[in-house]
Amino acid sequence: MIFNDIKLGGLTVLAPMAGITDSSFRLICREMGASMVFSEMVSADGIVQQNARTLQYLFFRPQERPIGFQLFGSDAATIAAAVEIIEPYKPDFIDLNFGCPVKKVVRRGAGSALLKDIPALKKITEQTVRVSSIPVLAKIRRGWDEKNVNAIEVAKVLEQCGVSAITIHPRTQVQQYKGRSNWQLIREVKKAVSIPVIGNGDIQTPEDAKRMISETNCDLIMIGRGCLGNPWIFQQTDHFLKTGKELLPPTLKERLDLILRHFEDTIKFKGSYGAMLEMRKHFAWYIKGLSECAKFRAELFTLDKVDEIKNRITTYFINLVEDEQRQL
Repeated sequence: MIFNDIKLGGLTVLAPMAGITDSSFRLICREMGASMVFSEMVSADGIVQQNARTLQYLFFRPQERPIGFQLFGSDAATIAAAVEIIEPYKPDFIDLNFGCPVKKVVRRGAGSALLKDIPALKKITEQTVRVSSIPVLAKIRRGWDEKNVNAIEVAKVLEQCGVSAITIHPRTQVQQYKGRSNWQLIREVKKAVSIPVIGNGDIQTPEDAKRMISETNCDLIMIGRGCLGNPWIFQQTDHFLKTGKELLPPTLKERLDLILRHFEDTIKFKGSYGAMLEMRKHFAWYIKGLSECAKFRAELFTLDKVDEIKNRITTYFINLVEDEQRQL
């Protein structure tokens, strides 16, 4: 698929997720078949203030391309200034976040709070498109609540402002991540605009992705929580969409190798202590559903040395392999 003059290798996209989609995880997902990735949500205010921690979110490696920087904020001039600051980093896209439901973001008048203030949303988008030399995308939700579902109206405004694509997560702000997302709304947004629409919400399997495309006619599939502990979902989904056949799940050895590689790469950028803290959630996701995973997770979280963690993870998986062989 050709997307904004960039040839994508497939139809799956990695969702921007705060505290998760750092360079190490993005690179893994690209290698596993994600056709496009996004940074964690980055504060436009932090960029303009040259906050060192905020600027760290802008680091990426060439192998991660195509990559978009996702910005959030409530002031049009600030977001526009942030875009001019980050352009020398040469991302492939800018993505405006009008969908984050988290209270600390909403309280600042950013994220999904802007779904209640269309004039402000329009001003932000217009100014961003005007100053940006690269394509601008936007991510929205269904609306604020069931009484204020306005995704179609917002999508039309965004198209008029010049965005190159829209991602729609069809839950309201009030829903957060609970309940089922309303895929029918993705279809309605797709019908209402002429620019590409990226569908997002409740993609846990390749079959889910195929069903979303069939039901909504969306152009791309964005996968978020469905890839946590399972980055293989990208290659599995693309293969299924192309052939109708399912790939075998990763072997225990493949799981182990990826976990250790992810850990090593995170150490490289965040140091031993930072990596041990950062990887705890990933370890929990990677081993979810495996034998005695809760007991192992609790034990793993008591360890505070890199080599101890690596050795314990390796031993755990070796034991799983041996148990598997005994059952054959």
